[in-house]
Parts: sequence; structure tokens; C-alpha cells
Amino acid sequence: MLSKYKNKIDIDGYSMLVLSLLVMTATAGLSYFYFLLKTVSIAKKTSSECSENVLVCVLGKKLVNEKPDHEYTSRLNRVTCILNNDEKSQTILLGGKTGGAKISEAYAGKEYLLNEKIHPSRINLEEASENTIENFKNAMALINDSEQDIIVVTNRYHLARAKKMAEGFGLDVSLCAAEKELSINLGSIYKLVIEALQVHWYICGYYYAHLTKNERIISRVG
Repeated sequence: MLSKYKNKIDIDGYSMLVLSLLVMTATAGLSYFYFLLKTVSIAKKTSSECSENVLVCVLGKKLVNEKPDHEYTSRLNRVTCILNNDEKSQTILLGGKTGGAKISEAYAGKEYLLNEKIHPSRINLEEASENTIENFKNAMALINDSEQDIIVVTNRYHLARAKKMAEGFGLDVSLCAAEKELSINLGSIYKLVIEALQVHWYICGYYYAHLTKNERIISRVG
């Protein structure tokens, strides 16, 4: 996930991964199990509905043949429902060019929403980020200037990590699940297991950076 950073080997990312694994070992896996339970709980309990007059942040996802894949499409379908049900709500689509794509994730999302008859004045783009951390970091100015409540839309398995990273940057957000409910199958279980690992990794890096006052890492994780 963090193998490279700005075209360089990501020493900080690998170091925090090692730290995360050491913490897991020292706690006999209990620290990981805690975050796994939290990840599953949030994935199961989060509503797919939200209040009115909100700013909906839709996390981007790597495109397939320059188009949103089925998971990104489910996020876009959810924001379409929100915007159609409330004319005051707006959206920010987050995500830059990733995986060799010629267009940004945000732009592909905008094209999808335009095809769903969402007015372009209600669609805002953030096209510089390449991962979830950068999604929130780059969107901070747009989010903080808004007087609307902030809602983050993403897939259920991804909700816990999105919440933690938003909180890391001091953002007060609520969650809205893209899917109506959590489907339990081998694919979803695998994704939840990996997400819990990434939450553990992020939390270890976050606290290490703040305890050691490492400004370089703080600038990346909030």
C-alpha cells in the first residue's frame, strides 16, 4: 500500500508496517483482533441513509478501463440517491489518476453522475490524491469551508479505515454505506481482514508520529 512515495521507496511506510507487526506480536494478536472487531462492527451497523443538506465526500477507487468498477459504482449510486432525495446536498468526488489511468477517479465519477442527470453545479472534484489518506488531506480546505454536515460514502468494508483517517486530520464526519447491507462471503471476509490490518498499520503510524513528534510522518497521516 505504501511501497512508494513520490517516486521513492517509502521508508516511513515500511517502518510503520514493521512497527505494526511488532505491536501485533507483542499483544499476541489482541491489538489486531480489536481493530478487526471494530471494522466488522462498523461495516455491519452503518446506515446507508443520511440526513438532508449535507456535503457528501465520495472516496475514489482505481478505475478499470477508464471506468468505475462495481464497488466505485455502488458509491456513486449511493450519492446519486442522496442528491436526488435532497436538492440542497452537494458532493465532492475524491481521487486522482491512479494505475496508469488517463483520467482521474474523480472525473470518471463526475461523468457517471452526469449520466445519472445530476447537475454539474452540485459536483465538486478533488483530483490530486492517490489513496485514502490523501483523499482527506487534499479535501480539507473544501470540507472545512463548508457549513454543511460532512458525510463520507464508501463501501462497507472500507468504512472503519475512512473514519479513522478522517479523524486523524481532525475532520468531523459521519459515515454512509454504499451498500444496503453487509454481504458475508469469502470475498467480503478477506477484504475485512485486510482492512483491519491497514487500520492497525495506520493507527500505529499515527501514534508513533505524534509521540516522537516526527513532522514528516505527521504531515502524511494527520
